[in-house]
Amino acid sequence: MKNDKKEIKSQKRRLWAELSAAGIQFPVSIGIGYFIGKYLDKWLNTYPYLTVIFSIFGVAAAFINVFRLNAELTKLEEKERDDKDEN
Repeated sequence: MKNDKKEIKSQKRRLWAELSAAGIQFPVSIGIGYFIGKYLDKWLNTYPYLTVIFSIFGVAAAFINVFRLNAELTKLEEKERDDKDEN
C-alpha cells in the first residue's frame, strides 16, 4: 500500500514537472513548425502558405501535449483519491 502511494506521488511529481515545462514547449513547438514551414516554402516557392500551416501544427502539438499531461495527472489524482477513500 505504501509503495503504491510512493509510486503515485512520484508519477505526480514527474507530471507536474512536465506541465511546468509547458511554458517552454509552446514556443519551441511553434518555432519548430514555423521553421519547417519556412524551409519548405523556400524549397517549394509557396511562401507563406506552408509557414502558416506548420505554425498551426506547432500550436496544435503544444496544446495536445498539455491536454495529454493534464489527463494523466487527473487520472493519478483520482486513483489517489480512491485509495484514500478505501482506507
